[in-house]
Amino acid sequence: MIDFVYGNNNKGKHRSRNDAMNVGLSANQVGISKSISIVDMAIGKRGYSDIHVLINPVIIWSSVSYIENCEGCVNLPTIWGYVKRSKRIKVAALDRSGNEMILTLNGWPAILLQHEIDHLNGKLFIDKLPDPKEAFLVEKGDYQRFKAEKRKWKKFIDVSGLVQK
Repeated sequence: MIDFVYGNNNKGKHRSRNDAMNVGLSANQVGISKSISIVDMAIGKRGYSDIHVLINPVIIWSSVSYIENCEGCVNLPTIWGYVKRSKRIKVAALDRSGNEMILTLNGWPAILLQHEIDHLNGKLFIDKLPDPKEAFLVEKGDYQRFKAEKRKWKKFIDVSGLVQK
Protein backbone atom coordinates (compact mmCIF):
# COMPACT_ATOMS: atom_id res chain seq x y z
CA MET A 1 0.00 0.00 0.00
CA ILE A 2 2.83 2.39 0.81
CA ASP A 3 4.45 1.64 -2.53
CA PHE A 4 1.19 2.41 -4.30
CA VAL A 5 0.65 5.76 -2.56
CA TYR A 6 4.25 6.88 -2.70
CA GLY A 7 5.06 5.40 -6.09
CA ASN A 8 1.89 6.64 -7.78
CA ASN A 9 1.40 10.00 -6.13
CA ASN A 10 2.67 11.83 -9.22
CA LYS A 11 4.92 14.35 -7.52
CA GLY A 12 8.54 15.35 -7.88
CA LYS A 13 10.60 15.78 -11.03
CA HIS A 14 8.62 13.17 -12.99
CA ARG A 15 5.24 14.78 -12.20
CA SER A 16 2.75 14.88 -15.05
CA ARG A 17 0.57 17.97 -14.78
CA ASN A 18 -2.06 16.19 -16.86
CA ASP A 19 -2.62 13.48 -14.25
CA ALA A 20 -4.06 13.81 -10.76
CA MET A 21 -1.96 12.95 -7.73
CA ASN A 22 -2.71 9.89 -5.64
CA VAL A 23 -2.54 11.04 -2.03
CA GLY A 24 -4.27 8.26 -0.13
CA LEU A 25 -5.39 4.67 -0.12
CA SER A 26 -7.41 2.54 2.27
CA ALA A 27 -6.84 -1.18 2.64
CA ASN A 28 -10.31 -2.21 1.47
CA GLN A 29 -9.70 -0.42 -1.85
CA VAL A 30 -7.13 -3.10 -2.69
CA GLY A 31 -8.94 -6.10 -1.21
CA ILE A 32 -7.33 -6.08 2.25
CA SER A 33 -9.90 -6.53 5.02
CA LYS A 34 -8.10 -4.35 7.55
CA SER A 35 -8.84 -0.87 8.88
CA ILE A 36 -5.72 0.83 7.51
CA SER A 37 -5.35 4.08 5.59
CA ILE A 38 -2.18 5.46 4.12
CA VAL A 39 -2.04 9.16 3.29
CA ASP A 40 0.52 11.56 1.90
CA MET A 41 -0.43 14.82 3.62
CA ALA A 42 2.71 16.57 2.38
CA ILE A 43 1.26 17.21 -1.07
CA GLY A 44 1.23 20.99 -1.08
CA LYS A 45 1.52 21.13 2.71
CA ARG A 46 4.99 21.50 4.13
CA GLY A 47 3.78 21.15 7.74
CA TYR A 48 3.45 17.38 7.42
CA SER A 49 5.95 14.63 6.79
CA ASP A 50 5.25 12.51 3.76
CA ILE A 51 3.51 9.20 4.38
CA HIS A 52 1.27 8.52 7.37
CA VAL A 53 0.02 5.01 8.13
CA LEU A 54 -3.14 5.04 10.22
CA ILE A 55 -4.42 1.82 11.73
CA ASN A 56 -8.04 1.78 12.96
CA PRO A 57 -8.52 5.52 12.35
CA VAL A 58 -11.63 7.04 13.92
CA ILE A 59 -12.87 10.61 13.75
CA ILE A 60 -13.39 11.54 17.41
CA TRP A 61 -14.41 15.14 16.81
CA SER A 62 -15.44 17.24 13.83
CA SER A 63 -16.26 20.90 13.52
CA VAL A 64 -19.69 22.14 12.55
CA SER A 65 -18.06 24.46 10.02
CA TYR A 66 -17.68 22.94 6.58
CA ILE A 67 -15.38 23.36 3.64
CA GLU A 68 -16.23 22.45 0.05
CA ASN A 69 -13.54 20.83 -2.04
CA CYS A 70 -13.43 19.11 -5.41
CA GLU A 71 -12.57 15.45 -4.88
CA GLY A 72 -11.65 12.51 -7.01
CA CYS A 73 -10.74 8.92 -6.20
CA VAL A 74 -8.40 6.25 -7.48
CA ASN A 75 -11.43 3.91 -7.66
CA LEU A 76 -13.26 6.28 -10.02
CA PRO A 77 -10.39 7.96 -11.89
CA THR A 78 -12.52 9.90 -14.37
CA ILE A 79 -15.15 11.14 -11.88
CA TRP A 80 -14.83 14.30 -9.78
CA GLY A 81 -17.19 16.42 -7.74
CA TYR A 82 -17.59 19.02 -5.01
CA VAL A 83 -18.12 17.60 -1.53
CA LYS A 84 -18.71 19.38 1.78
CA ARG A 85 -16.76 18.06 4.75
CA SER A 86 -15.93 19.29 8.22
CA LYS A 87 -13.23 21.93 8.13
CA ARG A 88 -11.49 20.61 11.26
CA ILE A 89 -11.32 17.11 12.73
CA LYS A 90 -9.52 15.06 15.35
CA VAL A 91 -8.59 11.50 14.43
CA ALA A 92 -7.48 8.78 16.84
CA ALA A 93 -5.43 5.94 15.32
CA LEU A 94 -2.42 3.73 15.77
CA ASP A 95 0.73 4.40 13.79
CA ARG A 96 2.59 1.62 11.96
CA SER A 97 4.50 0.78 15.16
CA GLY A 98 1.29 0.41 17.17
CA ASN A 99 1.64 3.71 19.03
CA GLU A 100 -1.55 5.63 19.78
CA MET A 101 -1.81 9.02 18.14
CA ILE A 102 -4.28 11.84 17.88
CA LEU A 103 -4.14 14.04 14.79
CA THR A 104 -5.76 17.46 14.83
CA LEU A 105 -6.28 18.46 11.22
CA ASN A 106 -7.51 21.58 9.49
CA GLY A 107 -8.42 22.21 5.85
CA TRP A 108 -7.02 19.95 3.15
CA PRO A 109 -5.48 17.29 5.47
CA ALA A 110 -8.85 17.04 7.29
CA ILE A 111 -10.61 16.52 3.95
CA LEU A 112 -8.10 13.83 2.95
CA LEU A 113 -8.55 11.86 6.18
CA GLN A 114 -12.34 12.10 6.03
CA HIS A 115 -12.22 10.78 2.45
CA GLU A 116 -10.03 7.80 3.44
CA ILE A 117 -11.99 7.00 6.62
CA ASP A 118 -15.17 7.05 4.51
CA HIS A 119 -13.59 4.30 2.38
CA LEU A 120 -13.05 2.19 5.50
CA ASN A 121 -16.76 2.67 6.28
CA GLY A 122 -17.83 1.61 2.79
CA LYS A 123 -18.52 5.12 1.46
CA LEU A 124 -17.23 6.93 -1.62
CA PHE A 125 -17.08 10.67 -2.22
CA ILE A 126 -19.88 10.30 -4.80
CA ASP A 127 -22.20 9.36 -1.91
CA LYS A 128 -21.83 12.97 -0.70
CA LEU A 129 -22.33 14.79 -4.00
CA PRO A 130 -25.17 17.34 -3.95
CA ASP A 131 -26.42 16.04 -7.33
CA PRO A 132 -24.97 12.66 -8.37
CA LYS A 133 -26.50 13.13 -11.82
CA GLU A 134 -23.98 15.92 -12.42
CA ALA A 135 -20.63 14.47 -11.34
CA PHE A 136 -17.78 15.83 -13.41
CA LEU A 137 -16.45 13.54 -16.14
CA VAL A 138 -12.73 14.15 -16.63
CA GLU A 139 -11.35 11.88 -19.29
CA LYS A 140 -7.69 10.96 -19.59
CA GLY A 141 -5.69 13.93 -20.78
CA ASP A 142 -8.27 16.50 -19.59
CA TYR A 143 -7.13 16.85 -15.96
CA GLN A 144 -5.08 20.05 -16.35
CA ARG A 145 -7.90 21.77 -18.21
CA PHE A 146 -10.42 20.54 -15.65
CA LYS A 147 -8.26 21.81 -12.79
CA ALA A 148 -8.25 25.29 -14.35
CA GLU A 149 -11.98 25.30 -15.20
CA LYS A 150 -13.63 23.27 -12.38
CA ARG A 151 -16.54 25.60 -11.68
CA LYS A 152 -17.24 26.02 -15.42
CA TRP A 153 -16.76 22.36 -16.40
CA LYS A 154 -19.58 21.12 -18.65
CA LYS A 155 -18.81 17.42 -19.02
CA PHE A 156 -21.02 15.47 -16.62
CA ILE A 157 -21.75 11.86 -15.83
CA ASP A 158 -24.69 10.42 -13.90
CA VAL A 159 -23.36 8.33 -10.99
CA SER A 160 -26.69 8.10 -9.15
CA GLY A 161 -26.81 4.36 -9.83
CA LEU A 162 -23.57 3.94 -7.89
CA VAL A 163 -24.51 6.10 -4.89
CA GLN A 164 -25.26 4.50 -1.53
CA LYS A 165 -28.12 6.10 0.31
